Parts: sequence; structure tokens; C-alpha cells
Amino acid sequence: MLRITLLLFAASLGLRAWDVNEDLLEASRLGDLSAVRAQVEKGAALETKTAYGQTPLYLAAMNGREEVVRFLLDKGANPEVRDTFYKASILDFALMRKHYGVAKMLIAKLSKPDQVLASVVDSGNAGLVQTALEAGKPSQAALDKTYEVALGQKQTDIAALLKKAGAHEPAPAFAVDGKTIEAYAGTYKSDQIPLDIKAFVREGKLYMQGTGQPEFPLKALSATQFEFAPAQVVVEFDSPSSFTLKQGGASFRFKKAVAQ
Repeated sequence: MLRITLLLFAASLGLRAWDVNEDLLEASRLGDLSAVRAQVEKGAALETKTAYGQTPLYLAAMNGREEVVRFLLDKGANPEVRDTFYKASILDFALMRKHYGVAKMLIAKLSKPDQVLASVVDSGNAGLVQTALEAGKPSQAALDKTYEVALGQKQTDIAALLKKAGAHEPAPAFAVDGKTIEAYAGTYKSDQIPLDIKAFVREGKLYMQGTGQPEFPLKALSATQFEFAPAQVVVEFDSPSSFTLKQGGASFRFKKAVAQ
């Protein structure tokens, strides 16, 4: 009888822990600060996660709940979490949804200044770029890359901030022979992802466009390597009929299906 009683007691403890963790996630999502405080006091785990790896801080930040975000950060919640579905950081979601007050708090706590700077420059918010520059010292490479992105997107205020922080002027594009560029034109397919990419030449410059997506220009780094800095895309041709596209640590092989 004692053994059964102990097992039931242990099970009830586990159920209560599950309940307070779920309640903390929901309260964070809704921005209910008093409920968040109550669940933390009851022992809810700050780093408890949804099925998609989203923590209370993640849910509060992506929904713009500034008071809850401040409370959870003060309690030591981890701002570096990425979800398991989109692989997006907490800061990425806050910026995408224009929760700039939340983003400012996150920037002060994040420990990877190069990644932070790239994200905030992409948002186009000069105030957040200034916050990122003050919060941590990015590398020279990060300054130079984001400066080039800002110039390309005509973000003059942001470009001025980056220049003042020490960014160098971008190197000119590598001069690629016209016949070489023309040979890359065509429609490419991949066995890894269901996306066709069309490569074409306009005014001597190579462009690409994925199915249903905007076209983008590529800057030549060499006769076989090109990049689109704003999206951190690098394209490496190993022949006129195949290339590898690299973005965000992932690599995808494409082969030409239709020549232009």
C-alpha cells in the first residue's frame, strides 16, 4: 500500500509540474504578467518548451509582450533559443513582427554581435542598429558586410552608422567574362528542395529568381562564386550546368534542367 501511495504522489507531482509549465507558456503568450509571476513562483521552468521548441520568453517576445519579456530576462531566461520548425531565433521573430521594444531588450542580452547586427540591419531600423553597435563589438567582417547590404538597399542612415563604426568601403565586383555569365543562364532544379531557380543575365549581370519569389542580383566574387549579401546567399558554380546554393549554414545542389 505504501508503494502505491508513493507512486501516486510522484505522479501527482509530475502532473502539477506539467500544469504549471503549460500555464507559464500560455500566460507568456498572452502577456499576463501576474500569471507569469505566479507560475514562476510555483516552480514552473523558465526554459520549458512547446512542441516546436518555443520557451516562455520566445512566446512573449514573438507576441510583443514587453513587460513579460523584461521579467523573464531579469529572471535569467535564455534569449538565444531557436524554434525547431523555422529555425528562427527569438530576435528574428521580434524583428519580423516589428516588436522593436522587445528587440531592444533582447539585443542587450544576446552574446553574438555579428549575428545581431546582420539581423537588425536587415530590419531597416536605424535605432536598433545603433543599439546593436553599442551592445557589443561586431567583427570587421560583419561591419563590412552589413555596410555593403545597407548601401545596396539604400539605407543611408544605417550605412552612415556603420561607416562611423569603422566599416570599409565594399570591394568592386569581380569582372566576369560575358560568355561565362551567359553560360550560367537557365532553369535549375534540386533533389533536396521543391524549388526551381531561374538564372538569367540583365545588362551583363547575373540574376536569380526562385519560383514565386522576387528576383535578386548576384555580385561576382570570382568567375564561379557569386553572392546576394542581403539574404546571406552564396552561389558556387562547379560547371555551367550546376551550382551549390549556401544560406544559413545549409547547402543545396542544383542542376540545370532547361538551358536559356
